[in-house]
Amino acid sequence: MKTKFFIITLFALLSGTIAYAQRVILPVDWKELKKVVSDEPELVKSLVERLTATKLDSTLTYNDRIIAFYGQALLSNNEEDSIVRDMTKLYNNGQYYESFEKAQDAIQINPLNIQALYTSAMAISKMNEKGDTSHTIAEGQIFYNIVMRIFNTIAYTGYGTKENPFYITKVSDEYAFMRYYLDLWEYGTQSLEGTCDVFELSETSKYYQEPKIYFDATLPLESIMKALGEL
Repeated sequence: MKTKFFIITLFALLSGTIAYAQRVILPVDWKELKKVVSDEPELVKSLVERLTATKLDSTLTYNDRIIAFYGQALLSNNEEDSIVRDMTKLYNNGQYYESFEKAQDAIQINPLNIQALYTSAMAISKMNEKGDTSHTIAEGQIFYNIVMRIFNTIAYTGYGTKENPFYITKVSDEYAFMRYYLDLWEYGTQSLEGTCDVFELSETSKYYQEPKIYFDATLPLESIMKALGEL
């Protein structure tokens, strides 16, 4: 079922998804980014703080956003993943307060984990529906705004084509981006071409009309290879 968010109609915020061919894109240079993370981790952390501020720093460039989002993923190194899995189980079981608390634990490790941020916003919505106002709608809006900033950042890394894929940090980023940013919910086959995850789309949307969408999955693939002892 398509999840529609409670605070702002999602697609009113999609200014970043206008005609991709008219945008300058900023593909992620993993080699250069890894050097920045290694040499200047405090720079990455400072950019993350600016990207997650209640009021977005208007001087933050898209290059800054890319260093923040993808650099933080390198710093966090998937350490929050087990917490996110627990968070998702709690949310699916209707334990919204507990799910929110788990989300905060994940955010402490990776302040830009899309699943944790989005679940934080949704959990607050559900809590309020049940009369639990320990967290306000305004607080949920902040989490949601950060998610939208991340989606806008991903949008600037490519066009979703084979030549210019969107760059992601986790496989879950792919689904979140397609569903909540591009309004793509129906998929056919999924395959791997080189370092790209490729989805055959069963439908298009106002925001994406191509029959396929490509994601550069370099980072998730590296994580799998490390886990298997192949890297």
